[in-house]
Amino acid sequence: MNVVIAGDSPFSWALAAQLKGRIQGRLYFVLSNPERAMEASLEGAIVAVQGDMTDTAVLDQLGLGSCHTFVAGSSEDEANVLSALYARNKGATFAYACIGEAKFVPLLESLGITPVQTSDTAAAFAALGILKPAVSELVGLGQSQFVLDEIGAREFPELVGCRLGNLQGEHLHIIAVAQDGDTHLSYNTVIGTGAKLIIIYDKAIGRRLHQELRKVADSAAQRGAV
Repeated sequence: MNVVIAGDSPFSWALAAQLKGRIQGRLYFVLSNPERAMEASLEGAIVAVQGDMTDTAVLDQLGLGSCHTFVAGSSEDEANVLSALYARNKGATFAYACIGEAKFVPLLESLGITPVQTSDTAAAFAALGILKPAVSELVGLGQSQFVLDEIGAREFPELVGCRLGNLQGEHLHIIAVAQDGDTHLSYNTVIGTGAKLIIIYDKAIGRRLHQELRKVADSAAQRGAV
């Protein structure tokens, strides 16, 4: 699969670093500044292309019809949106665009473009979507069905004393416990008062998450804490 990153920004460089040498195909990096393009070419496993990310003549050289993912990652919202739309219309399977205005998120999503924020964290999530799409669909960017979050056991005293393996519900799962300076995955881990719980849950229960957690805690108590 070929991947195109277009635009010069900390996000785009972080994403290139995440992806280089890890995709089955070519990794193109479009940069308007010749010196920056040369710098990218020296990174190895990156095909640097010098040119404007909104120049269709430049974009048409990248084989967008067989492009797996196009990421518009400059610091200019307009350029990102326009180039991502062009790539999508030319056949790119997936397209991402960095934007600063949250109000444009629904519009971009309706056009099949995933909006992202410009940060190293966003770069890691974008890389996840490219390298491990099934994982990304589960808890990643865009319209994923599930949310991955952290909660404190102090907020839910009913959970304290329960085994991790018993804390599963119809629409949520507590998958790990961070306590005593370590992270635990064992079924037999007992939840302590100061623990942080890593939880995955269906977005559909977002408003009633507290009630669902209490149901899970009640069920675990019936099975026996330890």
